[in-house]
Amino acid sequence: MSLVRSDIPKLLTSGMKAEFMGAFEKALADYTAITSVIKSSKNQETYPWLGATPKMREWIDERMPKGLSEYNFSIVNYDWESSIAVDRNAIEDEQYGQVMIRVRELAVEAKRFYDEMVFGLIAQGNSTTGSGYYLNKSISCYDGGAFFQASHSEGASGTQANYGTTALSASALQTAITAMRKFKDDQGKPSHVQPNLLVVPPDLEFEARELLNSTYYPEEGTTTVKLAANVLKGIVNLLVSPYLTDSNNWFLFDTSRTVKPAILQMRKTPIFSSLVKDTESMFMRKQLYYGVDWRGFVAFGDWRTGYGSFVTGA
Repeated sequence: MSLVRSDIPKLLTSGMKAEFMGAFEKALADYTAITSVIKSSKNQETYPWLGATPKMREWIDERMPKGLSEYNFSIVNYDWESSIAVDRNAIEDEQYGQVMIRVRELAVEAKRFYDEMVFGLIAQGNSTTGSGYYLNKSISCYDGGAFFQASHSEGASGTQANYGTTALSASALQTAITAMRKFKDDQGKPSHVQPNLLVVPPDLEFEARELLNSTYYPEEGTTTVKLAANVLKGIVNLLVSPYLTDSNNWFLFDTSRTVKPAILQMRKTPIFSSLVKDTESMFMRKQLYYGVDWRGFVAFGDWRTGYGSFVTGA
């Protein structure tokens, strides 16, 4: 059976899928540092287990299991897509390399989108009313309030704050670290939070690097020689996100726990698809369509794993 030119678009699609998935896997992304990826099997998932985990106790007579229905926190899955149109002439002229470049860029965009979703959510974590991708969608924490707030309270924990309004500095970072280490669970016991990642916008990158990397203590508001050892050197890692657009706001996280600051709910992994058989698109518009679609959403996880300082608009 001979191969005709009209068969080429269909044959290319399988190669494009492989190219897409390869580029998607290789694409760099920052969201994984602060995000728990959880598979979903229906339109929305409920997370009654969010909140404090019961501590160990002496087993004297029988077990005393703690219920998991204290919070009724749900995440709804939404549909997302990105598509490209390829001129039929590019296929007929065998410009396959140029087409593959666009397919790879589509894959990178799909991975980049997760970063934009996660850090876009973090940036507005002092509110329960979302904007951008979260417009008209709840961005509340599982306890019903903002993820970053001054009045978290569960059971015997007392009132706890993972929210500040102070510009990034040595003393402000120390205050945040101390606050997170003192977080308690609903039984009034330490939550053993270990902050290990400072996240800042590009505007604060070099200030943050000086705080975390200087051998000598970065004295504030002075140009004198820095003689004291820097107690903050290497204490946490640094991540700079371009999706944090408020130039003065900064965030501290514990990324070591099972439930991280954000949850990426995955109803369907990104899928590459094409439309190459549509008579109207080929005849009238002379175009072939390729795209990626994903189903899921991003929401906040455990508030104890984060501290945010909102200097802009505080």
